[in-house]
Parts: sequence; C-alpha cells; structure tokens
Amino acid sequence: MSNDTAPPSSTIYAGNLDQRVTDTMLHDLFATLGQVNNVKIITSRRQGLNAGVNYGFVDFADAGAAERALNEMNGHKFFDHEIKLNWAQQSKQDTGSEHFHVFVGDLAREINDDMLASAFSNFGTMTEAHVIWDNVSGNSKGYGFVAFRDKTDAEQAIATMNGEYLGSRPIRCNWATQKGQMATPPPLPGQRLPFQTVVNQAPSHVTNVYVGNLSPDTTETDLTCLFEQHGTVQEVKLQSDRGYAFVKLDTHANAASAIVKLQGMMVNGRGLKLSWGKSRSQQQQPGGHVMGGGHHHPHLYAGRAGYNARGFGHPMPSAESALADVTAPNSLASLDPHAGGTLAATSTPVSNNQEEVYEYNGSSGSIPI
Repeated sequence: MSNDTAPPSSTIYAGNLDQRVTDTMLHDLFATLGQVNNVKIITSRRQGLNAGVNYGFVDFADAGAAERALNEMNGHKFFDHEIKLNWAQQSKQDTGSEHFHVFVGDLAREINDDMLASAFSNFGTMTEAHVIWDNVSGNSKGYGFVAFRDKTDAEQAIATMNGEYLGSRPIRCNWATQKGQMATPPPLPGQRLPFQTVVNQAPSHVTNVYVGNLSPDTTETDLTCLFEQHGTVQEVKLQSDRGYAFVKLDTHANAASAIVKLQGMMVNGRGLKLSWGKSRSQQQQPGGHVMGGGHHHPHLYAGRAGYNARGFGHPMPSAESALADVTAPNSLASLDPHAGGTLAATSTPVSNNQEEVYEYNGSSGSIPI
C-alpha cells in the first residue's frame, strides 16, 4: 500500500482488522505513539456464514503522531491479521458514505467474503468486500461488492480484474453505481418526515421497506448499493415490470434511516417513494385495521398481516409514500385482489425452476433460486 502520495493529516485509516479488535484495543495500540483523540471501528457489513474483517479510523492529536503510527505500525500483526494503514482522505464523520463501490458479478459458488477481499486487496484503498448471500439457503447469489476510498483504485480494480478468473469462473466488474447518472440527491431535509416519526410508524420488529415508482431500468444491484449505505441489506425482491421492490435491512432503525434519506431520490429518472413493508419472516401481529364500511384489506401493513406468494406484504400507507393507489377515491376496489381491480403492488408465484437474473452496465448472469 502506498502512503507517500496521500496528503498528511491527523487521521489514519486502519484496514484488515480482525473482528475481535475493539475500539479500546485499537486505541491502546496506537496510544504508544502519540495522543489519540478518537478511534472508530466500522463493523464489516457481512451476509451469510463467512466472517470477515473490519476497518476503522484513528484520529491523533497531531499529524506527527499519525505519521509515526503510519510508518511504524503498517503491517503490524494484530490477532491473525496484518493491519493495513493509510492516510484517511475523508472526513471521519463521513466514513461510510463516500466510498466507491465496484460490482463483481458471475462469482463462482465457492467464493466467499474473504476470498473476494483477498482478490482485490492489492488495490490500495480497498476497505471491504462482501458476497451477497441467500438468507434461506445460505448460498451465494453469485455477485458481490467491493468498496474503495479512492476512485482511482476502484477504476484500476475494474480495469484489471474484469474477465479474470476467481475460483472456477471469470468475473465481471463494473461500477456499482453510475455517479451523477443512476441516482441524484433526495429532496432537502425540510421536505422529509423526521426520523423519529418514521421509526414510530411501524413496530420495532419491522425491517422491510417498500420502494415504489421504480424505473424499468433499475436493477437489484442499484437498490442493494443504495440501501447498503444505510445498513446491511439482507434481501431484495424486485418486480421491475411493476415498478416496485421490497428491501429488507438488518435493523428497524436502519430501515427507517433509509426511508428518510432515500425518500424522493431520483433513480434512473424517477423519484423513489418509500414506506414500511412487511415480510413473512416478521411475525404477524394480532388484530386488524378495518378500512371503511367494515372492508378489511389483507395486504396493507396497517391491517392484519397478509402476504403474497413470495412472502412479502404490500406497503403500509404513510404520509411520506403518498401512494396514489392507497389515497385515490374508491381505492379499496382497486386494492382488493378479489374485486377484479388492479393491485398496485402484487407479486407472482415462484416456480421451482426460476432463476434470479442480475444485469448492470453490461454485467449480467443468472443464479437458480
């Protein structure tokens, strides 16, 4: 890893950290070289059964101490891993949002998180790599993401690794997001509901987010990369022909954060509409909500839990989502699948031979479900 090209600062990046390393341990290690103001370890966003490595940032009281640490501790073995150090080139308050993500497709089934990280570890500022796993089977879905702090390193990784063999198959590499093209910033904060309001709209066990108004060009990869900035994405169910998806995150708070921060974001020319959804794995709650004239709607989150063939319920109406199908006059008829109308968010049964297909910027493949 090259250290002489980055501008000196008082904060250094520490990568390849064993998952047993805590903030206190890292603080004590570097405190021998100078006064440490702050230490922050970023827990690696992992899925599946394979544990990986973490990374973090160490802020010193002065740049001299940071430079000594960089020179003396780079490659130091801590537990079973050699620490990789470099200058932190971003604000430590923004350690999770300014990375450049590379999509890696056509992964062989045997490739796990550590193998993917090892394959890309020579490209300077790589901070994490993870394979997307199927939560039910525990198997790889055949693609993953690698994050870099420097765009140049990400570009080099794409140019070098695209078409190279990793395990038994050649991989395909491309940008996970097209910055400035795929997504543009969401509305100003004043136009969003407060975080606490969104958190309170659904019980704490709910982690599923409904994403509506999607362009047909939006892929599962696009959604995964967007939501990974707010938590660990456990599952994405995309109905591209119907313009909606369900994204399941790891915690209720992270899901709420995604709803607040991604609400209205322009993705492939359309503003996202987000609200709470519900999955089969999240426990059904007793009681029901009757909507007008005693008619009970089985698919909205606010009512008694009802699920489609793929195990995902339909969106709960909220002030933020402004779903026309929910708020329009005579919406009950259009929402009732037995009334002959059009259900705004329906899903089709899964056949035993169905394949999950991904495609992004020329990278494509299919994984049997």
